[in-house]
Amino acid sequence: MKNKIQLFLFFLLVFSNFGFSQEKTIPAKTNINGVWEDINSGVQNAVAIITEQNGKVIFSHYLEWKGQKFTESGIGKRTGNTIIYTVDVTLPIEGWATQGTHTLTLSADGNTLEGTYIDNKKRTGAIAFKRVR
Repeated sequence: MKNKIQLFLFFLLVFSNFGFSQEKTIPAKTNINGVWEDINSGVQNAVAIITEQNGKVIFSHYLEWKGQKFTESGIGKRTGNTIIYTVDVTLPIEGWATQGTHTLTLSADGNTLEGTYIDNKKRTGAIAFKRVR
């Protein structure tokens, strides 16, 4: 009987911490604040500045297309690595949209934002940014 109790206590001791004493970590949320280069084809001098605080995202965007200047800004939110914001164009290019929504996904390495836009003329397309600083 003594051997059974000792065996029971041994297994209880060995298995009571098995798998539960390891430190569990939650991956840190990648910081997206900073300057991002617009890497879409056909644009020049194209940058975005992104600010995030408590899930709220503020987006400012400048680009030149065929010598014409364009600016837009917007506000949205971040859920995990998905960022969705609505923009208003503040310096338009004739024929281009004046409002839109961008949906971007942050890459695993935290250096690229890629996704789609839909504008107020119901056009959609790809949009992408690369981290500069």
